[in-house]
Amino acid sequence: MRPGQPLAIDTILIVEDDVFISMDAADAVARAGVNVITPETVRDALEILESEHVSGAILDFKVRDGAVTPIVQRLRRSGIPFRIVSGSAIREIEENGIPPELCAPKPADYRKVLVSIMNDVNSPPPGGQH
Repeated sequence: MRPGQPLAIDTILIVEDDVFISMDAADAVARAGVNVITPETVRDALEILESEHVSGAILDFKVRDGAVTPIVQRLRRSGIPFRIVSGSAIREIEENGIPPELCAPKPADYRKVLVSIMNDVNSPPPGGQH
């Protein structure tokens, strides 16, 4: 994230049902110059993905209305990079088809999580194909 350079990730969806964690995450991402949308439920997040531009996502694994697996499926279909930041056991997250390299434990440095997502966007696809 160099000053004056446009960001490949301009809007992050942060799905977190703990208001204090959500505020911390949103603040860290916003200070990096990225717009933030912060739903607290899977349902609200899916509705936002239908109607808003989102270029990346940071998700708690379990929120008020269940696991975020439907959001992950939607993000994958759309090619939107994401990370899971959760207190849930990595094994449980893996059992839902999410590899551990896309996960970070709570508490997390959300700026580093954002950088990780941006690295996905800025890296060439595996095998050097574009």
